[in-house]
Amino acid sequence: MTFCLFPYTQIIKLDTYTQPYAFLFCSLAAAVAFPTLRSNFPGKDAAALIGLAFLGVIGFLISCMPGPTPQELKYLLIYICPISFAFASFGIAVEYPKAADRIITAAALAWMAVGVIQSVVDPSFASQLVGSYSEVAEAVVDSGRGTLGLAPEPTHFGFHMIVLATALVLVGGRNWLSIACLITALIIARSSSAALALALGALIYLIIYGKKARLLLLLIFPLYFLLGIVIENHMLPDNIRLVRLLGEFYQDPLYLLSSDASTNARLGGIYVGAKQIIAQTFFPAGMTEDAWLDAMGPIMAQNPWLLMLSGAGIPSGILIVVFQFGFIALVPLIFIIQSMMKGLRSQYETFLLCAVLFVFFSQYMISTPGFGMIYGFVIARRLYAAHATSLPPVTPQAPASARPALA
Repeated sequence: MTFCLFPYTQIIKLDTYTQPYAFLFCSLAAAVAFPTLRSNFPGKDAAALIGLAFLGVIGFLISCMPGPTPQELKYLLIYICPISFAFASFGIAVEYPKAADRIITAAALAWMAVGVIQSVVDPSFASQLVGSYSEVAEAVVDSGRGTLGLAPEPTHFGFHMIVLATALVLVGGRNWLSIACLITALIIARSSSAALALALGALIYLIIYGKKARLLLLLIFPLYFLLGIVIENHMLPDNIRLVRLLGEFYQDPLYLLSSDASTNARLGGIYVGAKQIIAQTFFPAGMTEDAWLDAMGPIMAQNPWLLMLSGAGIPSGILIVVFQFGFIALVPLIFIIQSMMKGLRSQYETFLLCAVLFVFFSQYMISTPGFGMIYGFVIARRLYAAHATSLPPVTPQAPASARPALA
């Protein structure tokens, strides 16, 4: 689980963002926890995860063998990683919730502490833990983009803090520390993508779950003009990239999409990727790297406002699966998303899950530990809630003192 909470920390030098240690150790942990999983993990949720993994393996064998490219191997991980992370996180949350809570709390504090030190003292502090990506640490801070934390870039730092904030609430009920994680994503990481995920999460939360709180949607226009007052009077430091982007958004909301290369690539890539899925009528494109590369040329030609497009695929953890497998992928994905939003205990918890889903609709692959980990924690939380004050029927080898109900 520790490797899930520090997914970018390098032990052996590898030219990848997310390191493989979490997947390897979680697969082992899931095997050890098999008796608990067999007795407690909901069958439908297991079937959805197994179905997603089966889909990826079959698609990989049919379209990528016998000579898969490194990118196609990464595609395979998108399908098989969630089941490993979900099973392992569920197992530790059910059998050892106190230990899980302590580990998540320690990880959150470590991430926040590193971010603060990088912002105030030394931009390169602890950045060597992410390998060669540490070389850009000082340049990133100087550009106003924020800090790296223990991630290779501020966007991943911000996204990971949202994931940690959600894990803290699901496992330990630590709302205040969770809020501190969100503040870190906005103030320390200064991630515009994380801010967008939180904003869209709040919007969807209000529309679907808000009830009377939907009236807050009436504040959108007053807040827009309040943003203008703040920007026009230079009440925020102009050297921060997030502030500059807010200023551009106020001046012309659509101009932001074409003025900032990163925003253009991320949001624009999601938009044209969704258009491509619709254009191919949700027909599977396959898992080969060439399937996306062949589509890139026409997409760029049809959308001249698009500055660049990733050659790795649609910059969306969810949409890339739909692009590759079309309507077939919708069955497990829709079930998993619906399951993640069931049985939540508070409005704040619901808001966080809405934000997390937007994180993975953005350029954050579901092969990263956060997606499966949060899914496993949600199911464990629901299991404890179903048994109220009594302990769930976990396996007898776990000590009772280690298995109190989740907060």
